[in-house]
Amino acid sequence: MELPVVNHPDYVAKINDDNKFPIQKFGALADHLIKESVVKKFFIPQECSTETMKSSHSLEYINHIKNKTLDIKLQKKIGFPINDSVVRRSFVATGGTVLASKLALESKLACNTAVVVIMLHLIVALVIVSLMMSL
Repeated sequence: MELPVVNHPDYVAKINDDNKFPIQKFGALADHLIKESVVKKFFIPQECSTETMKSSHSLEYINHIKNKTLDIKLQKKIGFPINDSVVRRSFVATGGTVLASKLALESKLACNTAVVVIMLHLIVALVIVSLMMSL
């Protein structure tokens, strides 16, 4: 059985070139998974509904993202400016997490490439800390 993997081209949001966040890694991961035949095709998510988003964010915050009215301080905390592409990515990536959850209930395991990259960074950090503590 093939591992269900969720991915969307819009995971690679268009952000300014001088931004520190390596947004291209999401596209690179998808390309690698196809090239190495880890997956044959991706499950493509829809945008997450506002109703579903409200289970983890306030309606005020969601509307600030949707309307691109989030204050500059919070945009800096997120790591990049809010533009149409970032808004789209936010809703599609969350829809990808919802879809991966549903697929995992059916097949016992599924991945969303919008989250996998972040998890890999966390795992590497934990391994490094563990190694440092064992010295």
